[in-house]
Amino acid sequence: MAAAVPYPGAPESREVETATPDVIRQLQGERLAALVRRSWDRIPFYRDRWKASGIAPDDIRTADDILKLPVIRKSDFEDSLRLHPPFGDYQGDFPAVRVQASSGTSGNPKPFFFTRNDWDIIARLWSRRFHAQGVREGDILQVVFAYTLFIVGFTASEGAMRLGALVVPTGSGSVTPSERQVKIARDWGVTVLAGTPSYVLHLADVAEVQGFDLRKDFRLRRTIHTSETMTEAARRAIEGRWGVSAYDNFGSVETGSPTFECEERNGYHVNEDAYIFEVLDPATHEPVPPGQEGVLVVTCLFKEAAPVIRYNIEDLCTFIEGECGCGRTFRRISKLRGRLSDMVKVSGIPFYPTSVETALERLPQLTREYRVTVDRAGQQDTLTVEVEVRPGAEAGDGIKRQLERELKVATNLTMEAVLLSPGELGRSLGVENRIKVRRIRDKRPA
Repeated sequence: MAAAVPYPGAPESREVETATPDVIRQLQGERLAALVRRSWDRIPFYRDRWKASGIAPDDIRTADDILKLPVIRKSDFEDSLRLHPPFGDYQGDFPAVRVQASSGTSGNPKPFFFTRNDWDIIARLWSRRFHAQGVREGDILQVVFAYTLFIVGFTASEGAMRLGALVVPTGSGSVTPSERQVKIARDWGVTVLAGTPSYVLHLADVAEVQGFDLRKDFRLRRTIHTSETMTEAARRAIEGRWGVSAYDNFGSVETGSPTFECEERNGYHVNEDAYIFEVLDPATHEPVPPGQEGVLVVTCLFKEAAPVIRYNIEDLCTFIEGECGCGRTFRRISKLRGRLSDMVKVSGIPFYPTSVETALERLPQLTREYRVTVDRAGQQDTLTVEVEVRPGAEAGDGIKRQLERELKVATNLTMEAVLLSPGELGRSLGVENRIKVRRIRDKRPA
């Protein structure tokens, strides 16, 4: 099967979303071969690596041949930028119409070019996301992602418009103050909020300070998220406070819009006609058995400028086996357990900062803003967690001790809790203008 429009948007994409695995693998093989050929011809970054590995375009004919190609990492792009400033040699000589960049939370922002065709396809893939998550023509969708060099605010807007939704592009709190964001959502009858989980929860705090009843004074029925990890604790907090259904998605500026949750909300469906996902052993880069955790490696089949081909995202996940109740046949991956670069070892124990949210969920007196500091006293690692008290709540030593007990249960690590006044930590972490939040500071000597 080949769609009349390659990489169709919703709802026309339903045909490819329910195609058989054999049909999908055939599409992937054809598109992978074409991707390798044009990248060989026009992108030195890949041609040089493949030559060094003894690979020629004719070696790639089927989807299974992807295993012949070398895996690339973030550091490879960084080296390219250093050796070929200012944009590196991974962009190619395609007629790009815009440049977006990574958020820079784990290093310097990396630019990625997009052709008109690249941009249009990503918008269509975003429409699949929104449609699977209940957005329809006539919805009023407020985008509270930051409109910056990072891609998500722009592509989310494009995808929603393709479905016929009315987009309200308020952007982050640094562009439209959060108090104004809340008033617009109420006065204009917004039905869908699209933003990071932490900022949507911050808007709930702001609305309550303004005296609004989150369930009675707003028409919201959906919130849609990406850019940050949305833990199940964060999902429950968003749904419980706003009275909505909250959906998560995984993507990046390098990849575009590769995945979406459906109404079942049981893992991320992969847009398999547009991407090949692999889950590999972190050390050997060999495929792991079904159900086993590994690092996620992504190939974007459609991109012309700056494609990613066997790109190690450094996120840990598994493939989910079995059929999905939504009827789609696209494979699913699990929620990402965490990026390897986000994990730190504390006294020899692996620690992901998002585990703190499980403890915070049990304490309604506290907001979901938190920051973890790792330090060392003598030969001993120490952990401190700063959290905000919710406006109007009373939180003394009893809450501090309870939080420390909950953190011990959630993480198996001893932490000192520091309670901060409402808004204090949010200001420090830049809640009004951040693209995504980095929750951990490691102050230990190198």
